[in-house]
This record gives sequence, C-alpha cells and structure tokens, in this order.
Amino acid sequence: MRDAGNETMSLASWLQALYQAPPIARELMESYLHDAPVDRIPHPVSRISLSWWSLLEMRPELPAVDQPWRPKSVLLENQGVAILRRDDRYVSLECGSYGGGHGHPDRLQLILHGDGVYWLPDPGTGQYITRDLFWYRSTLAHNAPRLDGESQPTATARCESFEDDGEWAWARGRFDIVTRTVASGPAYVIDVIDLSAREDHVLELPWHVAGRGTIETKGRWEPAELADEFVTRVQRFVPDHPTPIVAVHVAERAQLTTHFVFDGELLEAEGPGVPTGVRHDRVPFYLLRVRGRNARLVSVLEPAKGAGARIKTVKVRGDTVEIETDAGVDRHRLAGNEWMVEVEGQAPRVLRGAREAVPPFVPLLQIDPPTPVAAPAFHVGSPPPLDGSLEGFELSEPLELALEDQYRRSEDAYPGPADLSAVGYAAWDNAALYLAVEVTKPELALRPSGSAPLKLDNEPDDIHSDGLQVYVAAAAGPSGNGGAPPVGYLIVPNADGHTVRATATSDTRNAATGTVTGGWQRTDSGYRVTVAIPWPDGVYAHAGSRVRFDLIVNEMLPGRLRRVGQLVWSGGGGWVWLRGDRQDPSRLGILELVG
Repeated sequence: MRDAGNETMSLASWLQALYQAPPIARELMESYLHDAPVDRIPHPVSRISLSWWSLLEMRPELPAVDQPWRPKSVLLENQGVAILRRDDRYVSLECGSYGGGHGHPDRLQLILHGDGVYWLPDPGTGQYITRDLFWYRSTLAHNAPRLDGESQPTATARCESFEDDGEWAWARGRFDIVTRTVASGPAYVIDVIDLSAREDHVLELPWHVAGRGTIETKGRWEPAELADEFVTRVQRFVPDHPTPIVAVHVAERAQLTTHFVFDGELLEAEGPGVPTGVRHDRVPFYLLRVRGRNARLVSVLEPAKGAGARIKTVKVRGDTVEIETDAGVDRHRLAGNEWMVEVEGQAPRVLRGAREAVPPFVPLLQIDPPTPVAAPAFHVGSPPPLDGSLEGFELSEPLELALEDQYRRSEDAYPGPADLSAVGYAAWDNAALYLAVEVTKPELALRPSGSAPLKLDNEPDDIHSDGLQVYVAAAAGPSGNGGAPPVGYLIVPNADGHTVRATATSDTRNAATGTVTGGWQRTDSGYRVTVAIPWPDGVYAHAGSRVRFDLIVNEMLPGRLRRVGQLVWSGGGGWVWLRGDRQDPSRLGILELVG
C-alpha cells in the first residue's frame, strides 16, 4: 500500500472496518462455472486471503487511523442511483436507465440494509435456463411501483432531488407519472409514492421484506386475486378500523417495523425468494394497491436491534406526514423541490438539492434504422408431410443464410458456405407456419436425447448441437409498438435419423406455447429439417399479413464441449458467447404471408 495522503488513510479506515466485520454465512451458489472450494476461503475476511503477489506491495500491517470509516450518502450520476447512508444503514433509490439486455424493470426500486440485515433486497436473477427467470425480470419481484398490473416499460427514471445535511438525507425520483420520495434520518426512513395522471390507473407497490413477518394491526384475512403465474396463496387484509397497517419483521436479532398509510388494499402472496442458494424457497411478500388519477402511498420504516421500536403512530394530513415517537411528534412535508423536517426540540431543516434536468441525447448525425430482412411464406391447401423432404413447399423464393455478416463466431471466423450455409422455405395455413431448412454441413454433430447434463451456466444443453432456433411473433400494431413478445423454439434432430425434439427457448414468456412437430433426414451435403410451428397468440394468419420471424442455425463440431457459432437469417455479426438460446426481438425479420 503506497502513501497517497488522505486517500491512503481513507482506504486504511475502510479496510479496518472490513476486517472487523463479522463472518458472512457461506452459500453454495448455482453457477457451475464458479465451483470454488468454499472450505478454503477464510472467514471472516482478512489479509491472509490475498494472493502472495500482494506481498510485493503490502505493508506489514495496516496504518493507524484517527477516524473510523464513515460512509457518506452519494448520488451515482451515471447509474442514476441515490444512496442514503447513516451509520450501518443503507437506503437506495434506483433511477437511471433500464440497463439494456440484462436490465430489470425496477425503476424507483427501494433497497434497505440495516443492523446487518438485508431488509429490502434486490432479487437479482436465478438461472437463465429455468422459467422463473421471468419472475426475477418482472417489476412484481422488486420493491418498485407498477401500473395497471404490468411490468414497467423499458424507459428511464430521473433523480430530481438529492441532498444530505449530515442528519437527514433525501432523494426524489420520477418515472413517467409516478414519483418516489425517500427521506432517511437518525431512527427511521420515510417513503412516499405519488401518482399524478389524467385518467384512472391501478398503482401497486410490492414489498419483499426479509425475515419472519406479522401484521400487528387488528383485522382478518380473506381470499384475493393477483394475476401472475409465479404467485400463489393470495389473500387480502381487512383491518377492523381504518388505521395505518403495521407490519413487524424479525431477522437475526433485529427488527423492522413498517407503517403503511394509504387508501387502498393490502395483499399478501407467495412468490419465489431471493436465489441465494441451491434452493429457491417460496416466501411471502406484500402488495399495496390503490386506484385513481391521483394517489399516494406512504410508508415509514423503522429498523432497530431487538424490539426497540420508537414510533407510536403515523398520520398523513395533506402533504404532511406526522410521526409520533417516544420523544415527541416529528413532521415532514414535501413542498415542491424541498423536503421540510420539523423535529421537536430542534431547529427546522430544509433539504433541497434539485437536480438539473438533462435533455435527452440527440446524435449529430441521424442514420435511418436498417430495414428488416423479409421473405415470403406461401399458403398451402394442406400441410406438407414434414418427413424431412421438400414435398409441399414452394421453392422459388428461399430464405438464404450464407453470408459472413450472418455468422456469429466463437473462436474461428466464418468457414464459408461450403462448410456451413442454409436455405429455408416457408409455408402457412390457418393452423401453423411450416418451415423446411436445408443445412449444408459436411460433418454432423448431434447431441443425443437423454445425454448427461453439461452443467454449463445459463445455457440449455441443446444449443451445443447442430440444430435450429426459430422465433415467431405478431407484427407491430398501428400504434407503432413492438408487437407481442416472440415465441421461440430450440429444435434438434434426434439421433434416430427421422424425428426432432423441440423446447421453448428460455426467453419465451408465453407459458402456453404450442407443440412443434416434424422430422428430418440426412442429405448428401448435410441435413434437412421440416417442422410445423403453431401460430402464437396475437397472430391472425391471412393473405397479406406480416409476422415477425427469425431463423438461427447452430453449428457444432465433434469433440467440442460448446458450439462453434451460428448463422442468423436476420443478420449476425459479433460473437456467440453468452447468448444461450436467446435472440433480441428487435432484430427479427418479416415473413409476408402470400395467398
């Protein structure tokens, strides 16, 4: 550790705090690519866990520090995350952009860590190859607001205000017609969500709280509904009197008391828990729900060690939140871009810190987006035999996959059309899309059905085989929206020489996918697959209509563990790594249904 003035002392104080922290419980993670021997990792963390290389630069011992490490509140401008810290409490409000392909619809999510407990966690993501991936990629799985029972759209939230005066800190974020204001002080955290719209909406706020929880307010539970395939055991709490609903959660000798003040209903349901180990336990969570054009949800959270709750009651009077504690009554009021705090026995405080609105980025040069690739699909009076032959297909206008810019590589570049290429022929009727794909590939490498699992993280085994990926979806509507999510299938020829197997791809959201039928046969230059793909929801097949479509040919070679690359009809480029069996819906081409 080299001397660098204040930076060195700040780092030393942080390391002192890190090494004095209690051990963290070991967890066996599911990622097969990270099977490190956990029994060799020292707990708690210390300098003996560092590589011997560190001895070249490390001092014999940490330097003495005058002041212990005290983290400060901070607004991460580039990420749009506001972090409010006090002692060992951590509160964050997520604004910023969606985050691309790995982003989640969690704008305005609230995260809370205090007294060593991760009270309001971010759920993260489980395995990419299991269906609960869609739970972890939903707004309902996060501590974030949603409207009208749908996950948030892929848009940006903005932090409008942020300030920390040493005693109190606050942040305010906006996501379209919803704002969330968070204020953090010595003993508790205030959370206010406001909806301001021109028409009625249903505003919902999930609360995924750690620990064992109970509702202390007197009342009863009755059956209720919450439409989601991953949710069970839904019930509604009916209080005996219209008072704030108080929930108490206990974990690791700490307690979190939450006061909910709102004019709506409180639901409790079960859903998948945080994927921290080899099992995904189902855990309860709350959902606050209100209806209207202008609605407000107020919550006051008080983390404390043991049963030391100080808050007695919480009341909302207009824009003022009154919190009665054992020391008196605190009043908080939102006035425009200011948060006003009045605590008995103290001078009033006003938090400001308005952030300047950043105009959306506009490039100097606007380039028209590329035209999606298109091809015809011809109507048939009766389904083709689907025996691996071309019988029943119109062969005049094929889909061609034989260009270098259609190839996604791993190590080696595109080998050329003589070693890997394909032509496809599309037909249709009211029941299904019929597809014949003739692949040129001299040496086949098919993964037999029932083979031992490869245990490759986030990758279905059947992508590591010669075979196909097919995507179908309804075209964009008149409003210009992107259309319904695509339905994808991973199709692999079986080793028996004539049947195929098909499974829905891991990015297919529709659980009610149809059954793909078909067959295949070897050819002199490779193999040919013919399949029938049921039309997904939202597609109404008729002459002159258009559907979004894509065809991908996976390339495997004998003796390899992973596939070599893939040809993509809509255009490839780049690398095959980390794609699994997924395809970006914005890249899909168009099939024009010809009568």
